[in-house]
Amino acid sequence: MPGATNLRNSAALSSILEKQKAQKKLYGAVCASPAIALAPQGFLDDSAPATCYPAPNFREQLKIVSDDAVVVSDNVTTSQGPGTSLHFALSLGEQLFGKEKRDEIAKQMLVK
Repeated sequence: MPGATNLRNSAALSSILEKQKAQKKLYGAVCASPAIALAPQGFLDDSAPATCYPAPNFREQLKIVSDDAVVVSDNVTTSQGPGTSLHFALSLGEQLFGKEKRDEIAKQMLVK
């Protein structure tokens, strides 16, 4: 858990995220970080769903909580945890390079 707190407290990361958000470029977080690093600093849209590690103390930090493993809301992608990180990565690949490329990579990696 100190990782998400350290991310939240990083001035360098906050600066990068502010630029990404302002320019509507992609950014995201996995596990506790959507709740601990993104939500408190306004990097999640309060009117859009997000997901995080499914512990009550994390989920209560999100305005609209999704039970999905990966959630894409505009340019922000969130995911529940280490076990969902492959689907998180494939989602980012799809956003950057399209569904065909995502499906090609998933097939090569034997992901269903």
